Amino acid sequence: MKQKVLAHIGSLMGGMVHNLNTPLMWIMGRAQLVQSRNEKLDTLNGKDGEDLRAMKTKNIKDLKSIQDGADKIDHILKSLGYKIQMTNEGYTSIELREFLERETDFLMADMRFKHETLREVEPGPRSCYVKCDYNALSCAFTGIIETIMNSTEKGRALKISLENGAILFRCPDLKLTPEIRGMVESVCLGIRGRADIVMGDEHGFEISLWIKDA
Repeated sequence: MKQKVLAHIGSLMGGMVHNLNTPLMWIMGRAQLVQSRNEKLDTLNGKDGEDLRAMKTKNIKDLKSIQDGADKIDHILKSLGYKIQMTNEGYTSIELREFLERETDFLMADMRFKHETLREVEPGPRSCYVKCDYNALSCAFTGIIETIMNSTEKGRALKISLENGAILFRCPDLKLTPEIRGMVESVCLGIRGRADIVMGDEHGFEISLWIKDA
């Protein structure tokens, strides 16, 4: 299971580099604009204060953009760090809200998940700890999402939530056929016996994973 998680991390490194490069280039561009304006301050000395106020407003706007870009980079690096740390820990205590947030943040490196999926992620308001093999749970989590993306078209709707201690996936664009059921059971082999896995299709594809805490 650990090798599968590491392989998945490796397969998404290209997308992660792209996701890092975009805010990084934005930060560099905005920083250059701020620097350019600062260099003009001496030439405005003694002039109407309106010019200085306009420059200050632009700098405030660009500094906010720089902070937003830095926050995006921070999210990406934290999700990568989380996966590497948890992969090495294996069987451990997992806080499911953090798990949901970090795993979905990391999946933003998959362009299908980022650009072709109408995502709704709701980690819920409460912390929820379970003892589980992180690698097995991560393989099941990403495997279910891969199954959904591989079996649906662009523009698919996908809701991932944490409700009453269970991880729920809902995709109204997918039907629960015997083939889909078999694919889900296959990616969840690592948590079989450690989790209750319930599938349904009353409102499209639905699956819940409830981890049996030791």
